[in-house]
Amino acid sequence: MKTYRATAHREEKWWVVEVEGVGATQGRSTAEAQRMAADLVEMMEELTPGEFTVSIDFDLPGPLGEDVRRAKEATREADLAQRRAAERTRDVVRRLLDSGLSKQDVAKVLHVSPQRVSQLVKS
Repeated sequence: MKTYRATAHREEKWWVVEVEGVGATQGRSTAEAQRMAADLVEMMEELTPGEFTVSIDFDLPGPLGEDVRRAKEATREADLAQRRAAERTRDVVRRLLDSGLSKQDVAKVLHVSPQRVSQLVKS
């Protein structure tokens, strides 16, 4: 399935959407902008809805747009930190078990349930 990339920016009460390599359209809400972009691709590229998706980056100017970008970056950083923490936890669970601790003891040491220890061992 092909994904068409698009960007949208505000112009008064409208979101103006530019679909890369296809054209431009607009909508009053993000949902309408998404529908209109999909309709544009469908019409211009002669595709059916199940053959493609449209990914739109909604861009806001000024300080509010910068705040949105910072929030998205903080979310990405938190996701990465969560993945790293999970990797470290899996590693330490294996090492604790290899050192001779029982699953119940590992659970107490890490403040997780014994079931969670079992899940971590399997992953």
